[in-house]
Amino acid sequence: MRRPKAKLRALVSRPPFNRLSGFSITLAACLLLSSCRPTMTQAVKADATSGLCPVCRMKVNASDPWASEIHYSGGTKLMFESPGDMMAFYSEPGKYKVADALKDRSNIEKIVVKDYQTKEEIDARKAKLVYKSKIDGPMGPDFLPFSKREDAESFVALNGGTVVALNEVTLEMVQNLRKR
Repeated sequence: MRRPKAKLRALVSRPPFNRLSGFSITLAACLLLSSCRPTMTQAVKADATSGLCPVCRMKVNASDPWASEIHYSGGTKLMFESPGDMMAFYSEPGKYKVADALKDRSNIEKIVVKDYQTKEEIDARKAKLVYKSKIDGPMGPDFLPFSKREDAESFVALNGGTVVALNEVTLEMVQNLRKR
């Protein structure tokens, strides 16, 4: 019977320092690893082929068929995983962790989306966007861009939705699209 008591005394007599130091080391490692990720999404050079989406925080490649971009004066851009993510940022930039200059629409030089059918880059300010169709994008319900109104209307006839222009997109539309 002495042996179990001896083991118990040995366990009880261990200083709590060992448990505390183990916790401290784990906490320090977690803090160190989390500090490696940027707290703000940084704009990349206008000719960059990849970047980090400020909305979903995923890596975006310019070659992705759904990639969208907002170009700023000074030769920089933000890249987005999809037109829907770009619209979420564009309609409510104050919600995202980016530099203040990137939240100011007066600094925007151009907005690029890719035509749903051809996957060619088009000017989002001239594009026709299909809102609330039954076809999803890579992130779920999305705005589907078309360079030609006729193409957008033909798409809507088959898949539902409404054709809108960039300046007609509201925050409520973006929020309703993402709830679906």
